[in-house]
Amino acid sequence: MTVRVGVIGTGWVGRARHIPGFRTHPQVVIAAVYDRRPDRAAGAARASGVPAWDDDLDRFLSRDLDIVSIATPPWTHAELARSALGRGLHVFTEKPMAMDLAEARSMVQAAEDAGRLLCVSHNFLYSRSVRKARAFLGADPDLRYVAGAQLSSLRRRLPSWHEELPGGLLFDEMPHLVYLLQHFLGAPLQVEHVRGARGATDAPVEVLLRGARGPGQITMVMDAPVSEWQVVVVAEHGTVVLDLFRDIAVRIRPDGAHEPLDILRTSATAMRDHAVGFVASGSRYVRGRLFWGHDELIGAFVEAATTGGPSPVPAEEALGVVAVADRVAGALTRVAEP
Repeated sequence: MTVRVGVIGTGWVGRARHIPGFRTHPQVVIAAVYDRRPDRAAGAARASGVPAWDDDLDRFLSRDLDIVSIATPPWTHAELARSALGRGLHVFTEKPMAMDLAEARSMVQAAEDAGRLLCVSHNFLYSRSVRKARAFLGADPDLRYVAGAQLSSLRRRLPSWHEELPGGLLFDEMPHLVYLLQHFLGAPLQVEHVRGARGATDAPVEVLLRGARGPGQITMVMDAPVSEWQVVVVAEHGTVVLDLFRDIAVRIRPDGAHEPLDILRTSATAMRDHAVGFVASGSRYVRGRLFWGHDELIGAFVEAATTGGPSPVPAEEALGVVAVADRVAGALTRVAEP
């Protein structure tokens, strides 16, 4: 069975993540791309070997498609998703899912009304590093704490529209850490405290959270000298450090009395895990096979769309991430008020 996919948005994410991710699935054919800018749509189709392109959304949605993949700025996701679902198409959309909880709920309702799948690109949940962390921690780990930290250099490649987004880059990238903490700590995540300054893109933001399995924290610095995304999961029988950019999981077992030999053992195993992971990820990157979970998530989504299974990112999980973002945005707005 051939699954025909159309990609909306031919910027970097569409070309470098969505199109390659869908092409890893043997049943998928990228049938068309859409962009409101005809030069960019035509250029992306030509560069990616896609047979058709459109700058007219109605014409694009009228094509013989099974799935639409949305890779556009966040404030367009809700309307585009509702339009595609209304045409009877399954929808895979970039995060953040929507600008607020009301929009996100309207997308979920549209999917339910159409009897079609809606899946948000929570790709790191399916990355090699997170899957290794789950295997190490076990199905029901006794968690102590989960901390996510993002340092972002404004000198790296950034979406051209990020300054137009309320909250800037923070609200485009925070969902990655939120859905990972939600995954490990358990839903629903409760926001206990927010510290930051809205509108000051170089001001650190700290969010204290609590899930069903315990407490956690997210720290984001959006004008750092380096770009690093890390998640540390602390459990009774060990700790996992996730290096999201490099797709590496470093497992650190308990160090007992913390004597020199204990420290040497944990240091040696941590260095080994990092070295092995670095070589494996580097090899995949060089071969164009490092997808940071996009391939696995998209594969699960295509499988669900063709067999009638549930979305690999359930609606309640996606809505939970938007709910946390709403709470953080509201808290920062109150901070900024005189």
